[in-house]
Amino acid sequence: MCAKGVDIGTCFLVGAELKDGKEVFTMERDAFFSMPNEDFAEDMLTKAGAFYIIKGEQIYVVGEDALKFSMVTGNQKDYRRPMAKGVLNPGEEEAISMMEVLLEAVVGKPSYQGEVICATMPANPVDADFDVTFHRMVLERFLKKLGYDVKCINEAMCIIYSENPTVTINNEVLPFTGIAISFGAGMVNFAASWRAKKLLEFSCGRSGDWIDRQVAKVRSVPVSKVQSHKEKYLNFDRIDPTDQIMVALEIYYEDLIRYTIVNIGQQLKAANATIDEPVEIVVAGGTSKPPGFVDRFRALLREIGLPIPVKGVRHAKDPLKAVAAGALIAAISEEKKRKAVAAAGGGEEKAPAPAAGKKGGVPLIS
Repeated sequence: MCAKGVDIGTCFLVGAELKDGKEVFTMERDAFFSMPNEDFAEDMLTKAGAFYIIKGEQIYVVGEDALKFSMVTGNQKDYRRPMAKGVLNPGEEEAISMMEVLLEAVVGKPSYQGEVICATMPANPVDADFDVTFHRMVLERFLKKLGYDVKCINEAMCIIYSENPTVTINNEVLPFTGIAISFGAGMVNFAASWRAKKLLEFSCGRSGDWIDRQVAKVRSVPVSKVQSHKEKYLNFDRIDPTDQIMVALEIYYEDLIRYTIVNIGQQLKAANATIDEPVEIVVAGGTSKPPGFVDRFRALLREIGLPIPVKGVRHAKDPLKAVAAGALIAAISEEKKRKAVAAAGGGEEKAPAPAAGKKGGVPLIS
């Protein structure tokens, strides 16, 4: 069955599709590095196997290679990100054009005109004065221009679909029921679900990039150095007290977790959530990747508490791919629904929901 999912993140783009019955992922860093198109720059990049495009008098090194060139040259101002705080970067004039290059590199052309693709979008933030409409419409239009039939989906709900948290009531196991938190680079996204139906969603504007900026500020080092150091070495089980970048990362990570838990509690109270059965919390996203993160989250959750009972907190099996995997499940489900409607002659009849917990047997998501 043809269908694709794509996690459109601030730091990484992750595409997912099925090939020969197996999930296949394509990942690219959501960044670019600009340099003048002069001397032997193009030859050098070609020999290095870098991903780049030429636009006017500029060469744009795209994806993972952008960070490498930034670190090697020490030129921080030309290391740029098409997204900021979970949406297209309003301060970056090349944001849309570079995002289109990266997005097409990750998802490719559709297998046929109208292939379903589920693209992740953040929820509106509770702590910032902007919405995600412009971001959603620009990317949706581009994917449609490529030939896809686009369905936008909440980022945190994708974790519900891929990780399948459950609640047991009167000996009945309810699938896709629980809480998912996506700790991305630009935002933290939250969703509560009951049998695959979204009950509550929101986002917070602090996440991994916020941590990097704070650490860079207090240690007087470039943000890209903090980011690289964090991705390579951060381990909450082994914080070196002599490494001041690590100490600062630990401090701001804990601040982020506290901030997130407090906001979750406030939003659950505001929604008058009355959940009696203990629910499972699933955590994913690149910012949650460092070893020991979930243990810190559990400890701070015990300290702060939530207005609903929690039976446990677990990490997604693959925190970087969980969102894209859930988007793929949603895309496959949408494809099945459309085929069922077409087979019924365009009526409203839907195919019965298959058994939970299998890639080929996912709930129909409306």
